[in-house]
Amino acid sequence: MSDIFISYRRDDSAGHAGRLFDRLKERFGAEHVFMDVTDLRPGQDFALELEQAVAKADCLLAVIGPRWLEAVDASGRRRIDDPDDFVRREIGAGLAKGASVIPVLVHGATMPRADAMPEALRPLARRQAIALTDERWDSDLRELVQFLSADGKATAVPRVAEPSTSQPVNARGRWIGAVALVAVALIVGATWIAFNGSNRHAQTAESGSTAAPRGTAAAGPAPAVTDALPADRSVKAALAQQRFAIALPQVSEVRFRTNRAQLVFTVLGIRQEPRDRDTQVLTFLVRLLNRGPTDEAFGSDQFRLIAGDQAIAPTATLISAVENTEAKEASLGFIVPNGLAEVALEVRVYAESTRIPVMLSARSPIADDASLDGFGHARPLRVVDTLKAFPVALPIDQVVEVGKASYRISAAVIDRETVEKASLTITIRCSATRGSGGVSFGSGTVRLWIDGVPRAPVNRVNLAVDSGDSKEASFVFDLVSMPQTLEVGILNSSDSARVLLPLTSLVKR
Repeated sequence: MSDIFISYRRDDSAGHAGRLFDRLKERFGAEHVFMDVTDLRPGQDFALELEQAVAKADCLLAVIGPRWLEAVDASGRRRIDDPDDFVRREIGAGLAKGASVIPVLVHGATMPRADAMPEALRPLARRQAIALTDERWDSDLRELVQFLSADGKATAVPRVAEPSTSQPVNARGRWIGAVALVAVALIVGATWIAFNGSNRHAQTAESGSTAAPRGTAAAGPAPAVTDALPADRSVKAALAQQRFAIALPQVSEVRFRTNRAQLVFTVLGIRQEPRDRDTQVLTFLVRLLNRGPTDEAFGSDQFRLIAGDQAIAPTATLISAVENTEAKEASLGFIVPNGLAEVALEVRVYAESTRIPVMLSARSPIADDASLDGFGHARPLRVVDTLKAFPVALPIDQVVEVGKASYRISAAVIDRETVEKASLTITIRCSATRGSGGVSFGSGTVRLWIDGVPRAPVNRVNLAVDSGDSKEASFVFDLVSMPQTLEVGILNSSDSARVLLPLTSLVKR
């Protein structure tokens, strides 16, 4: 088995690289997949150890996101142009030793052109890339794993071979085969009888005839099924009446510290609803707050529902990246057996995990009321339904000093985006202190705290401000619910500041 090394840029694709690392580690084994060097002793040379780790790998996956090429350092120079840049050294070492170097495009990135890369990395442009998309993550990843297992230099974990039909079968095997054959015959026969019976009943009901088929007794009315859900147009209303809001557990927040970020998972709501006569669906509304300093993954693989001795995976795939100092919410559904009194939501981040116990008996019905959301919470007022007119300018003109630059927040305007959603556009001018070497100014620099929860801008800004120079940019944030407080935050690797936006100018209907 050969080794795989994953190269990535932390402020570009950390979340996707982390997800890829977890899946490949499960498939090929933790001893064969590497990402970063985390077990260094004091005094060791990080760059040297990194190159040695790359040298051991026969396959290097170069994870490339939208900012892989354009990322700049504090002086405004592209990091990829720095000979000491870790990503450049990793990929350069892989190309130099003749390893199988595969570009992995994530977050909609395109393959960089050869003339846009340093000389040592230009051969990368000739390598066939594979794209991992959020929408088709599982199928795209299967394609990559198949390549690594077959054509690439990595070998998949061996599977137990199925018994060959050409080999002789012993007496025990013949007995098991006979039982299986009889079971299949019984199932097929029962299915045919059920199909025939339902077909005859459907034909009789459709024709409205009371005459029985020739040679049979007249068919009576179908027996009522008392433990099934209603099968008429009132099903939706009946289901709504059977939904329950589960009380949040006493401890509904868990925290993790990784070598890349500090993560806080919070359960915001739990809903219980019937699925069929034997199972129910439990849906959890979960928020991930990434306190930084780098991007992290937020996905369904991080969650399991423990019901008795079962570990149940979510019904749908969630793949998302949460940026530095940002929060995102997601709903996770689990199909579980009826009759449970207690379950536990297991949250896992890399090798660490913890469980949040949930008592299902502590519940209350969710009324069919438009003023409530799907978890029984009162719906907050929407901005578009609350304010009298758009656009609305908030009175702000403030300068803050953060790190080696000053930031002038000169405008903040709320405007309607759709019939349901508004946006807040904030205009900021960044001025780099003379002699500072310049600063980077972009989407990772600015955050909006909405009622204490940090959000990242929805537009992409990536500027380099030279020493003694200044540049202005606008940052757009989604604004759905009517806020109580809004704060603009300026982030820096060693410093930060937050400015409260005045909301007194907002005129309500």
